[in-house]
Amino acid sequence: MEPDGSSVDTSAAAAAADVGEDKYIVKNKDTGEVFDIRDLANLPSDTYSIFPNDFLPPQEEGKKTKTRRPSLTKLRLKFPIKGKTREAAKRNHVQVSASKKEKREFEGLTLAQTLSRHNGTIWTMKFSHDGARLVSGGQDAILRVWKVRLSSNEENGARREENGEKQILEIEPEQAYQTVRLWHISREDCLHVFQHPDSVPAVDFHPKEDRYFLSGCFDNKARVWDIPDGCVVSYVQTPVMITAASFNPSGTRAIVGLLNGQCIFYQVNSHQQMNYYTQIECRNSRGPMKKGRKVTGIEFDPEGKYFMVSTNDSRMRLFSVDNYSRICKYKGLVNDHLQIKGRFSQDGDYVICGSENGSVYVWNKACKHDRNASYEYFCAAEPPNGIVTVALFAPASTFAMVKSKLDGSDDIHTNACIGLIVTASYDGCIKFFERSVKS
Repeated sequence: MEPDGSSVDTSAAAAAADVGEDKYIVKNKDTGEVFDIRDLANLPSDTYSIFPNDFLPPQEEGKKTKTRRPSLTKLRLKFPIKGKTREAAKRNHVQVSASKKEKREFEGLTLAQTLSRHNGTIWTMKFSHDGARLVSGGQDAILRVWKVRLSSNEENGARREENGEKQILEIEPEQAYQTVRLWHISREDCLHVFQHPDSVPAVDFHPKEDRYFLSGCFDNKARVWDIPDGCVVSYVQTPVMITAASFNPSGTRAIVGLLNGQCIFYQVNSHQQMNYYTQIECRNSRGPMKKGRKVTGIEFDPEGKYFMVSTNDSRMRLFSVDNYSRICKYKGLVNDHLQIKGRFSQDGDYVICGSENGSVYVWNKACKHDRNASYEYFCAAEPPNGIVTVALFAPASTFAMVKSKLDGSDDIHTNACIGLIVTASYDGCIKFFERSVKS
């Protein structure tokens, strides 16, 4: 009995106190970090930040998410026909700026097309190996497979809808967490769901054995999966959270990037068993970023001689595969919070990356200074949601196909590997930029 004569259920009071405390506990789905929101008011300046307060992905208000079976509809990838749209080309000219470069290589850049089919942010995008298809996915939990076909306006302005198509694969957003899902573009249904104990920020197919893939999970484990059997072949435990993962081009090494800026390499044998090999640190030696920031991407160049690590300190670091020494550090972009990563052109001569300031940055890899701040850049996303989440060069086969159909010949005066730039943005837009060079 209490002094006032009332009885107290101590277990109920304790449970109520726990509930009261739990409401302040938040788990970030992008990084997996668990923290008390009351501590955010006193964060020191060098503490790892997850998202700024105003980072709210744009999405249409009141729009209900609904599950539907994949459907096949029409889409055009439209580019201007040579000699007929000079005025349009002038209107779509893109201003390209340069930093510490005397000659600009991308000054003849025009906006060829804009696609706005996604509802919300686009987080990832990739071309097929033959360049015939482009896959995009993002916040709306829809994977769109775009088939690259040429289409143009008829003389009377009529549209030729039969010249393209789009395939939609949609799931409930809450179902996407803690899973890896496998589709084939010729099938409507998901082929298999690979369940994980936590969110999965990174996956990569084995480059030589297509029955295997690598996954990196927020439970600090990297796993090699057997697709037909639907089971884990091998796994390794990492000291901190995994934020990126990739095979090397031969499939003999698996690389995982961590929340603290480390990259750990594992030897992969013929039975897909992983064993520790070595590790590197992707962090500054001094300054506020010396503790290391999240690894957002790991990319190998086409020849497999170099690999590039993108991190949330607005840097991309190029390393040699032979001795794991750092060759170059690329600077200029802004990448403090998001999962933005750099990519190589198909010939490996150029590096491209999106940025949180709405620009696309391009570096010539031939300039192998220790710190490469010599680059070109252009705006690809306007305020208020001016963030370029993905930027990549289309394969040479894609650009060659477009040019041959437009010009009626195979005479291409520009490097086909850098002739077409594709970007995705925070507001759900995909843009195609064509680079032309005077003959």
